[in-house]
Amino acid sequence: MKTNTDNIAKPAVSLILLGVLKGYIKNPIGFLIKSKISFKKFRKNIVLDLPRDFVDTTAFIAWIYIRLKEKIGQEKAYEIIRATILTSGLAVQQANFRNVEENRSFKNLIKYQQRANNEGSTKLNTMKIIEQTESKYEFHVTRCVFYELFTYLKVPELTLIMCSIDNAIFNTYLPEKIIFHRNGLNNTIPQGKKYCEFVVENINA
Repeated sequence: MKTNTDNIAKPAVSLILLGVLKGYIKNPIGFLIKSKISFKKFRKNIVLDLPRDFVDTTAFIAWIYIRLKEKIGQEKAYEIIRATILTSGLAVQQANFRNVEENRSFKNLIKYQQRANNEGSTKLNTMKIIEQTESKYEFHVTRCVFYELFTYLKVPELTLIMCSIDNAIFNTYLPEKIIFHRNGLNNTIPQGKKYCEFVVENINA
């Protein structure tokens, strides 16, 4: 294998994006090429104190969404982007959590979540650990850079799609052994709360 815990996998997000778009729109390759070309102008208007690579990748998704809205309407555009982000986001998080390189366990889930928070796209988020035991891992995120960027670009609704990746990765890590929830409904920053709640429970502890 070419990967290990320090040299993690890097899924081809652009190919995943193309694969999803291919199922819903005509000439997805042409659409992506035009999006990439026009993105340069769109990108120049973004003035935020965030890492360039984060802005380039995340704002590009927003730009595709904006272009899709003009083409097929907001409702369908949102669902296509949701399918895209969930698919690519889960692949990225599988790599962040070292699902291939390490045995899946509650201990490793915590270990690599914290490592991903320090190294990955969420490293600029502000995270506070509330509880960490053998049976429960709870933390709050008080700053979400995805919400900041999407709000700046006037597409804050895309943040909730990013939130749904949490459900996907945590609840598929060890199905029926580890359960993820947010202590109720609407407990995220884009839904009006001051912080996002993350609760991961090891029901076999």
